[in-house]
Amino acid sequence: MKFKPALLAAGAFLALSSAAHAEVVNLATWGFNGNTKPATDHGGAYFDALGVSTTFVSQSGSSDTNASSQALNTAGYAAQGTGNMTTGVQFSLDTTGFENIVFSFDQRNSGTASAWTALRYTIDGGDNWIQAATFQMLKDGSFVKGLSFDFSNILGVADNNSFAVQLVSMFAPGTNAYAPTTSANYGTSGTIRYDMVKFTGTEIMAAAVPEPESLALMLAGLGAMGLVLRRRKTQA
Repeated sequence: MKFKPALLAAGAFLALSSAAHAEVVNLATWGFNGNTKPATDHGGAYFDALGVSTTFVSQSGSSDTNASSQALNTAGYAAQGTGNMTTGVQFSLDTTGFENIVFSFDQRNSGTASAWTALRYTIDGGDNWIQAATFQMLKDGSFVKGLSFDFSNILGVADNNSFAVQLVSMFAPGTNAYAPTTSANYGTSGTIRYDMVKFTGTEIMAAAVPEPESLALMLAGLGAMGLVLRRRKTQA
């Protein structure tokens, strides 16, 4: 019997402290159906080409199942042994009000394109770029779907209007040269396609306001605990 008030208060506290789970929101998606504007944009999303030319080609084999859709083809990458992590594509996103940011995309390489792509990000609008991950393409002529990186635990990405990522061709790790995807030799004629580039996140939730019933339950529990403590003190 002595523990009932404490249990009552603890239950009320747990009821108050359990925050509602935020739903995942599609913040921006690039489907590349004839333009580089995001098909879905929660606000502040845009695309830039980094030293490459772009055209719109077939998206066959990507995550986009609409047969009339397109993908973005990139060409004109750096010559062998030059321009490491300088050529590719960039996607910027204003994450103000959102957290748990996840970036995903589909990629298709030609045989002579660089097998290695670096994912880099910035939280200060491009003054500093940090490498987050590398992706190695092991086949050509077909999309690898659902490549992704979770930025949830990276400080500074959430609630930031200066966040951006880059997908850029990089030298094979530990070398000073590009490795081809499947061909015998790397070549500047190699191409890389991208499709269904997406950012998702969850809304940053304010502290939950307790419902009157929960508040009353908590106060009753705390009052009961105080009464028990006073009785114990008097008995002592």
